[in-house]
Amino acid sequence: MEKIEISTPEPDKARLVLQEAIERHRQLLTQSVVRTHERVKQLASQLQVDPDRLSAGEVPHPEGQDMDLLELEGELEILRHLREQVETLERLTLCP
Repeated sequence: MEKIEISTPEPDKARLVLQEAIERHRQLLTQSVVRTHERVKQLASQLQVDPDRLSAGEVPHPEGQDMDLLELEGELEILRHLREQVETLERLTLCP
């Protein structure tokens, strides 16, 4: 694991500020994951599509559903990205 170094005249204060900022950002991302996941479930149910099959490219895009399926694919990509960000933040450790 690599380290990032930050210079500051008040390391204890900076560490506290960084820890709080990281935790707050993790909470916001986690909330976004929940909302996006609910949106994915809603769209998948409405379109009667398995999101995993859609992501794998196994679902045809009939002309009448093309835009809706693209929206669902976009939501799935956003969900993947949000989850990656949460995982990244959960692996961070502030060193003394």
